[in-house]
Amino acid sequence: MTEERPVRRSSKVRVAEFLATVGEGNVFTKLQLFQGVPGVAQADRRMRDLRELGWQIDNYKTDPRLQPDEYRLTATGTRIDLGERPKEPSRPRISSARRREALERADFVCQTCGTRAGEFYADDEDQRAILIVHPIDPTPPISTELSNLRAECQRCTAGIRGSGRALPTLDEVLTHASALSSREDRRRLYRLMQSGRPERDDVEVVFAEWLRLGREDRVNIMLKLAGLLIEED
Repeated sequence: MTEERPVRRSSKVRVAEFLATVGEGNVFTKLQLFQGVPGVAQADRRMRDLRELGWQIDNYKTDPRLQPDEYRLTATGTRIDLGERPKEPSRPRISSARRREALERADFVCQTCGTRAGEFYADDEDQRAILIVHPIDPTPPISTELSNLRAECQRCTAGIRGSGRALPTLDEVLTHASALSSREDRRRLYRLMQSGRPERDDVEVVFAEWLRLGREDRVNIMLKLAGLLIEED
């Protein structure tokens, strides 16, 4: 009677299994990744390979609130750890570089609700915004040109996908734009169209820069700013 040998799982499957235990929306470190898949020498590379299967994993380059050794599992893809077979891609893959371009163009702000990546929602202080880049027009063949990409938070993305709403028509948008009550509103809309992102004042610009610093630098700036405020009082 021959003894059954245990099925050997590939490194990629083991990494997918670890990420599934982390859960969507949660943060983990590089050390936790390697500890979660002992014996896998290039676990970070296997993790990057999962992006080809629809897994969305953010790092500090795509989410300024993350530290250099941190990652966030934004969305799971094909569950190869459960035996799912990769499907034929229904849409072209958005490269990491192009995705970062779209996020930088949006200034790491949801282009629908205006919530910044990593910020708590105004009506839900237990949930932070996670930005997802997706095509504006999903009609095949889908373009991944920057002009067809939009950055939205997970709530707005889920709302659009779940609502079944069709894309607005040219006539609808033109009608709404023409119906704006004042010339100043129309001028502001035109400026927004030119920039492709919401307008922000100087305070918001500096705050966005501060968010992209490391923890220690952020604390130092807060202390120095507090000193200036005390002197002004």
